[in-house]
Amino acid sequence: MIAASAFGWVLLAHLLGVVGFFAAHGVSAAVAFQLRRERDPARIRALLDLSKRARPTGYLSIVLMAAAGAVLALDRGVLGAWYVFPQRGWLIWSTVLFVALLVVAVPLAIPYYKKVRLAVAEGADTDPAALDLLLRSARPLVIAGVELGGMLFIIYLMVLRPF
Repeated sequence: MIAASAFGWVLLAHLLGVVGFFAAHGVSAAVAFQLRRERDPARIRALLDLSKRARPTGYLSIVLMAAAGAVLALDRGVLGAWYVFPQRGWLIWSTVLFVALLVVAVPLAIPYYKKVRLAVAEGADTDPAALDLLLRSARPLVIAGVELGGMLFIIYLMVLRPF
């Protein structure tokens, strides 16, 4: 087991990763909802660029969250001291669910936003009707619903530890 003082620092790193992930992800979510109302190609490009600039923070935060979470999990019950977390199903399922969210959300989001980016690319012949149809797609709402539901369930698992 890691020392109590080290445990606090690792837990802090894990929580900072969570906060960083939610902050970066919040930028992308806000952009997704704003895109549904926007029709000016220049403003759409600016919004997409804003979302793109938030991605490195999100990726770094996922790595920090996962690395610190793995240290905590290994130290506190998955492979280490089983007696500390006798109910460890929440830990395993929250990890599985987070990975599943990545596996589901990324393939839903990337092709859609590539289409939007191509539709409003500098010098592209933008068809307003086709752009409107693309931007009114339910895809961002599906992505947001899946991710929000999954993240809320992960929070439920980690806070209440039902199993």
